[in-house]
Amino acid sequence: MATSVVSLQQIVSQCESEGLSPGNCARLASEIAKIFGVFDDEVAILRIVNNNHLTFLYPEKLKQVGVIPLNNSSAVAARTALSKRPEVLNNFAQIKHASIFEAVPVQSKTRPRQPEKSASVIQKIMTAPVLGPTGAVGVVQVSRKGVSPQAAGRDFTPRDLQTLISMTQALVKCFK
Repeated sequence: MATSVVSLQQIVSQCESEGLSPGNCARLASEIAKIFGVFDDEVAILRIVNNNHLTFLYPEKLKQVGVIPLNNSSAVAARTALSKRPEVLNNFAQIKHASIFEAVPVQSKTRPRQPEKSASVIQKIMTAPVLGPTGAVGVVQVSRKGVSPQAAGRDFTPRDLQTLISMTQALVKCFK
């Protein structure tokens, strides 16, 4: 995975001057997905806006759905931003959480088409804050979706979380 983190850092360097444009977010999310062996629609990049809410940068379609108030106690992303602590939740589907964003169909460039009746939900998730000099500026989440925990794939490990933390340390350069 160390080589993969280096390739992410190269993309960050290329994106740094332009910041988190939709195209750059798609490139970063694609690389993050590849590193963790997930589909591109299982990566989320969020930015803190006005110190009171999170907005999705990727998947871009979720930006149109709404924002996540930082005081929303059932939103994992808000908890991550406020606590500034990364976490792994391999039982995410069983935890009470804000699920409005999961209901929005997001186009994936890497996931094979699925029949409508086999809707996948987030079963497992890793979440990490993007920390700048003044505190959290965003959140990156990597999930595994499926109709069941087994169908979603392997659990995330502490090593996976350490890799995600390393990535957020590189990604902060793009948050301007």
